[in-house]
Amino acid sequence: MKTFKTTKALAAALVAVALSGCLTSVSVPEIACWNIEYSGEKAGRGVEPRFGVVRVSQVAVRAPYAVKGLAVLRTNGTVAFDPYNEYAAGPNALLKGVVEDALAASGLFKSVVGASSTAGASVTVEVTVTRLALDCRKEGVRNAVAELELRLLDGRDIVSFAKGSGIADAAAGNYGAAFSVAVSDAIKTALGRL
Repeated sequence: MKTFKTTKALAAALVAVALSGCLTSVSVPEIACWNIEYSGEKAGRGVEPRFGVVRVSQVAVRAPYAVKGLAVLRTNGTVAFDPYNEYAAGPNALLKGVVEDALAASGLFKSVVGASSTAGASVTVEVTVTRLALDCRKEGVRNAVAELELRLLDGRDIVSFAKGSGIADAAAGNYGAAFSVAVSDAIKTALGRL
């Protein structure tokens, strides 16, 4: 009887250890941190800028897309956040450099400076990202989508307003490259409408 109780206690302890993961070879997948970079082309030489120096004063990403986790649009209309894929930084911070690079590459401006620069600027740009998500609403389709609004200001007056959108196939799983293309296309489209 005593041996039975000891065996039963030992079996219970082994089950508890096995269930806790100590003796299993299952590992938790590593979280992938994706960067977004400007992927468009630069304007050709000899293009005369339409505007002087531009200051990028604000890049804002609307909720629920302003978090590090990749937002996933699902078929039932809900938004989920991928626990194993996230941006390398918060989208607000990450996209500032992309916007600056896109403005510089466009050829529309004499020069581009950031919000903290003390250089004088003749115009200011504000960008609001209204959608930044992995669109999985259609079965078998996975696209990186970006939508944004761009405002060009002279002082406090809005000189021009444009919207842009971009989409890129993300089925291969390289979310950094897909979001880089989608965001770059969205900015390029908006700049083309100024």
